[in-house]
Amino acid sequence: MYPVLCFKQGYSTDGFVLNNGISHSKQMQIMKKHAMIFIMFCITALLSSYKNSVVSVDLVQAIQEKKVRVHITSTGGYSGKCISMKIENLSNIPMYVGITPGTLFVPGDEGEQTLVTIQSNVIVLQKAESKTVLVSGYCTELSDRCPASTTTFTAAKSNNIALADLARLMTPYTNLEDGFVQQAVWCITDSQSVSNVSGSNIAASKAVREYLFKQTGQTDTWYQTRRTPEMTADRNIVNTAAEVKGKIEFKAAKTVELQSVVKNEAGEVVWTYPYKTTLPAGDIVFDFGLKVRNWKKGNYYIIYTCEGKELVNQKFTI
Repeated sequence: MYPVLCFKQGYSTDGFVLNNGISHSKQMQIMKKHAMIFIMFCITALLSSYKNSVVSVDLVQAIQEKKVRVHITSTGGYSGKCISMKIENLSNIPMYVGITPGTLFVPGDEGEQTLVTIQSNVIVLQKAESKTVLVSGYCTELSDRCPASTTTFTAAKSNNIALADLARLMTPYTNLEDGFVQQAVWCITDSQSVSNVSGSNIAASKAVREYLFKQTGQTDTWYQTRRTPEMTADRNIVNTAAEVKGKIEFKAAKTVELQSVVKNEAGEVVWTYPYKTTLPAGDIVFDFGLKVRNWKKGNYYIIYTCEGKELVNQKFTI
């Protein structure tokens, strides 16, 4: 006689208890899935709790509310990474301290330059952490002295709306040259010429120049003036013109043989190009560049002639 196999409901063929007919292996998979969901829930809750416990605050506000302690000093410059700030988190929770574009760093000596930040900075501080960071700042008072390396600063908000708008305009752009930023700031704070503003970032240069021409009421220029600020022995800044460059455009009915000179306001020739340049008829466009270091301030005129006839006469100002 063959043995009779009898299966009771709730039991598997391998002898393990089932749950409403679900196999043991399937039941284990469900349990693992639930365990993973629970673990992910816990991780999400912890991250959310951490995020909610982190304070985000503006630097000036954090100082006023005594959430941080700062000691801000000069590195001896007036542009770029010229601010050293030691900052300490006085709370027992992590903190994001933001330096809002347009924040001022006011020196203790009124005869020295106030600096302004242009692009945003965020300093991450753990609870009770202290660290020292370098901050980019730019001179807002060309007529004052460059801050000395012993100078201390106080952080403050700016009331200059045009300067704050310039900072916001520049914020999206990265890797801007310090010279480009500085010349733009001086257009707002020291009435410098917008022709001084030029940089390798074409989009930024175009946007900033358009804003500055509109803001200052200056007329757009066909040229740009590259300047190299120089510090004197008494720490004053001289915004020296180094080069004028731009595009020359005109129409020629026939082939032309150009000669060029630069004259001052008195009509005196101060520069002559030693060679003749032959160009075909048509719409003529070419780059102009002239070194002007040590030239006197004033208006000058680049003049192109062909066979004694004046074809181009364009003014630039140093």
